[in-house]
Amino acid sequence: MSKKQIVIIEGPSGVGKDTIIAELISRYPDRFGKPINATTRPMRENESQNNPYLFLTEDEFLKKRASGEIFEHTMRHGTYRGMRKSSFDSVLNSGKIALRDCDVNGLNAIKKIYGDKVTSIFLTAPKEEIKKRFESRNEPKESMEARLKDYDSYIENAKFFEHVIENMDIDQTVEQILKILEEE
Repeated sequence: MSKKQIVIIEGPSGVGKDTIIAELISRYPDRFGKPINATTRPMRENESQNNPYLFLTEDEFLKKRASGEIFEHTMRHGTYRGMRKSSFDSVLNSGKIALRDCDVNGLNAIKKIYGDKVTSIFLTAPKEEIKKRFESRNEPKESMEARLKDYDSYIENAKFFEHVIENMDIDQTVEQILKILEEE
């Protein structure tokens, strides 16, 4: 069993971060869990409290941020999103490895709190492959172009992560992550 208790997965939009995290949790529900972030955006029709976020008012969010409960946050499209210490601790206290996607700033914030319990994995795929993935899920053209435009800057962030995996096959990527955890 790995000594690492938190695995951060990052990569460009469309590389499959959410798919890989969901696959690991689905295959190994007793081994992995996903901390739930907080947000101030309105809940959508297919969502509920703690699925996929803890939905808060802006005032509640800011109070949790001031107390340190929300230890990293960003504003996206006029709403806050942030990582909660209690959510990470809940996964860790259950004996599971916490899986979370986040950028370099989030990784650094997590490492400040959890130190050497954290391992980081950056997923890559060729830009053309990511474009095909967007097309297959009928991503709107404007959104696809904006996400592909960010591809190169995301790839540059790979140097901040301990491991880099090319995600061309879900099964192979899952196996590579499990191998990394066994070796650590």
